[in-house]
Amino acid sequence: MRLRTLLVVAALVSFALLASRAPADDVTTTAGKKLTGKLVAVDAQGVTFATADARVPIPGRDIVVVDLGGKVFEQPKGTKYSEIELTDGSTFRFAKYVLKEKSFETEQLAGPKGAVAPVYTLPMSAVFSALKNADDPKVRENWKKVIATRGKRDLYVIAEAAGFNFVQGTILEGIDSAGSLRLRFEKEGGAKDELLQSRAAGLVFYQPQPATIAPTLCRVTDVFGNTLNATDIAIDATGVTVKTVAGATVKYAAPAALVKLDYALGNVAYLSDLDPAVQSADVPMEEKKLNPTVAFLKDRALSNDAIRLDNATYPKGLCVAPDTVLTYKLNGDYAQFKATIGIDENGANGTSAAKVIIEADGQVLFNAVLKRKEKAQGAVLAVKGVKELKIIVEADTPFNGNYVTLAEARVQK
Repeated sequence: MRLRTLLVVAALVSFALLASRAPADDVTTTAGKKLTGKLVAVDAQGVTFATADARVPIPGRDIVVVDLGGKVFEQPKGTKYSEIELTDGSTFRFAKYVLKEKSFETEQLAGPKGAVAPVYTLPMSAVFSALKNADDPKVRENWKKVIATRGKRDLYVIAEAAGFNFVQGTILEGIDSAGSLRLRFEKEGGAKDELLQSRAAGLVFYQPQPATIAPTLCRVTDVFGNTLNATDIAIDATGVTVKTVAGATVKYAAPAALVKLDYALGNVAYLSDLDPAVQSADVPMEEKKLNPTVAFLKDRALSNDAIRLDNATYPKGLCVAPDTVLTYKLNGDYAQFKATIGIDENGANGTSAAKVIIEADGQVLFNAVLKRKEKAQGAVLAVKGVKELKIIVEADTPFNGNYVTLAEARVQK
C-alpha cells in the first residue's frame, strides 16, 4: 500500500511539471501538496487530471479542493436578488423566480463577461425555501425567524410592516390564472385557493425527509455565486452537468463557469464532538459492579480500544448502550447525516443484536435490527431544517455486549 502511494505521488509530481506549460487547474491534497493539471473527469472515486502527456486519477479522500481558476462574479452595489435553497443545502441566487406547474423558472443574475447562463432544472420537490429581496440583511434576519418556527406545512409568506406573516397549507403548483401567475394552494382546513405569486415575499416547503439520499460528492461553487452539494458531476464536450443531492440539475456550457470543487466539505460536525441530552436505562447497582457500563462512549469502543467495524478502524464515532436515547439539537443548521452503523466488534459476543432507530423531528429515517456477524450498514440521511435528531438503541437484554457503533457519525451543512 505504501509503495502504491509513493508511485501515485511521484506520478502526480511529474504530471504537475508537465502541466505547468498549459492553462491549468490546481488540486490541493490532504498532504498539503498543490498539483497542477487540467480537470477532465469527476466520479464517485475522485477526479482525473490530464494534459496531452498524462492522465492521473486522484482519490477523493486525498483531495481538499480543486481550484478551477474562476472567481465568483461581484455584483454591482445595490443589486437586488432572490435566493432559492434546496433540501440538501444548495443555494442559488437569481434576479427573479416563478413557480410554473411543479418547477421553478428563473432569471439569471449578471455574470462575468462572456459567461453563458446555466440551464437549471429545479423541481418543487427539491426546494426547501424561496426568498425575494434576499440581498437585504433585515429581510434575511426576519426570514430566519420564519424558518425557525415552521411546522409540517408549506408556508406562503407575506411581508407586512411589523415583519413577515404567513399562511400555512400545501403549495400544489404554480398556475397562470386570469393573466397572472398564482399558486394553487390548499389551506389547513382543506379549502383550495389561488394566491398571487407576486404578493409572496417567500415560500417555504415542508418536504418529508426521504428514507435515504445520495451521498454528497463535493460542494461546487460557480462564478454566479451558487453553491451546489453535488452527488454527480459529468464533464463532456457539451459542458458540465452537476446533479445535486436533492435531485436538481445545473448544466454549464464549460468548466470555466465553475470556481472550485470543495472536497473538505466544511461545516461538518461529528456527533462525538457534540453534547446530546441522554436517556438511559436505570441499571441496578449490583449489575453496575459486574458490568460498569455507560450510556455511550465517544471516539472509542466498549473495550476502550479504537472503534472497529468490518475489520476497519475509525478515529471518530459513537458506541451506544442498549436502552439509550441520544437527542442532538441541530436547530435546522444541517442538511445531511452520515454514519456507518453496526454492532461493536470489541467485546460483543456472537449472538449480539440490537435495534437502531434514527428520528428527525419525530420522523423515522432509519430503522434496522443489527446483528454481530452481519456487515455494518451505511446511512446517508436528509436532515435539512431538522431541529432535533434522536438516536435510539433498543435490545432485549441490556448487557450482552450489544453496544451499537455509529462510526464517523456526523452532520454537515
